[in-house]
Amino acid sequence: MAPQKSNSSRKPTKDDSKRPDKKPLPRRQVQDQNRPQRQQNDSGAENQNEKNQIDISDSIPITLQQILLNVFKSALLSSPHSSSESQDPAAEEPLDIKTLIQTIKSHLYNRDFDSAFADADEGLLRAYALRWSAARALGYAGLFKSMFKVLMEDEARNSGKGSALHPAHVVCIGGGAGAEIVALSAAWRDLMDEGTILGSQKGLSDAFEAVSLSDKHGGQGDESTRKSEQLQTPPTSSSSLSITAVDIADWSAVVRRLSSTILSPSVPGSKSHPSPLLANGQQQDTTTDSILNVDFKRLDVLSLSDAELASLFHSTQPSSSTHTNMVTLMFTLNELFSTSMPKATAFLLRTTDLLQPGTLLLVVDSPGSYSTLKLGKGGSAGAQERQYPMKFLLDHALLSVTKGSWERVYSQDSRWWRRDAARLWYDVGEGAGLEDMRFQIHVYRRL
Repeated sequence: MAPQKSNSSRKPTKDDSKRPDKKPLPRRQVQDQNRPQRQQNDSGAENQNEKNQIDISDSIPITLQQILLNVFKSALLSSPHSSSESQDPAAEEPLDIKTLIQTIKSHLYNRDFDSAFADADEGLLRAYALRWSAARALGYAGLFKSMFKVLMEDEARNSGKGSALHPAHVVCIGGGAGAEIVALSAAWRDLMDEGTILGSQKGLSDAFEAVSLSDKHGGQGDESTRKSEQLQTPPTSSSSLSITAVDIADWSAVVRRLSSTILSPSVPGSKSHPSPLLANGQQQDTTTDSILNVDFKRLDVLSLSDAELASLFHSTQPSSSTHTNMVTLMFTLNELFSTSMPKATAFLLRTTDLLQPGTLLLVVDSPGSYSTLKLGKGGSAGAQERQYPMKFLLDHALLSVTKGSWERVYSQDSRWWRRDAARLWYDVGEGAGLEDMRFQIHVYRRL
């Protein structure tokens, strides 16, 4: 996410003090599905694209993007329906966004990252997510949709059957601030609406409408009613999405609010994309698999034992056989390398040993010099300071040290995602507007 919390396990770097974006400069983007994605390439990017094996140009409809933004506003600004702990949630006052954002920026400018994240209260973290995570989620949604399609194509190729995706489990390292959780849900919803994965969200909406029509006609239309009743509860074979978000700061309250609001029909929607963002149907039994399961873990990934790290990549939901399909490091890996080069490299190597073939690793980070790391001590006798791009360190770990374990299927040093400023509405307070995002992206497939 943007100045993304004290992500996953790392300590913020010096660039954090220059702007409230802990993952420097890049910000979110969105794009209208009816308009080709605009992108800006740095030198060498066009040649890079010729070697890329996958397409990441997917986007989600503008009305679905709007629901995504509405989820953040409904969940975090005052969110009476998503706060399960409040005895009188309706009495919640909207956050003073302007003041809270100024406080966050002040902490970051002073490099007081404990106050900004680790020691921050729920109000401050909610303001952070409203300001930075919402827009980031817009930029992530299309990428995640593309990744899901890659997984489905791989599964179809390996099984020899149609392109279907079994229950997916995504581990988001540094995903506590919620951008990945909401973006993954939006991508999943779009694929459901398209009929690409089992369990149609539109089918559920049609079912409710059919029930309403039959009631108006005095019980007429039994066939429609029976069909709608079948649709209301997704079949046991429908695919579900499990997300494990890992972060060093305590984002549990933010994750809880967002997760429940994703499933809430109270969020404003539209005729083409009614709420909720994802529907769990009529299932009331918590032991039964639902379409969305979200688990937050407050951990330092650079200090985990082998057993703790292994537990991240196995879904804790009832469908425990679900293995991790994708691991994301969104504006997080550079921070891990900055915290400790040896530990970050070891984390990548240990993760490699735990992931099954076919798993995707998605790395998104700041482009250019913002993701350059310095090694050595300048000025000391016999030692010279050298600068290494994060991409070089990533490739070295995955393609050289673990040679034969990974293949890089996409890489681009600079890419733009832009929001549709004219058609998206997001009014959550002064200083919390949406922004575009420039980033580098690298995708690897476990062999």
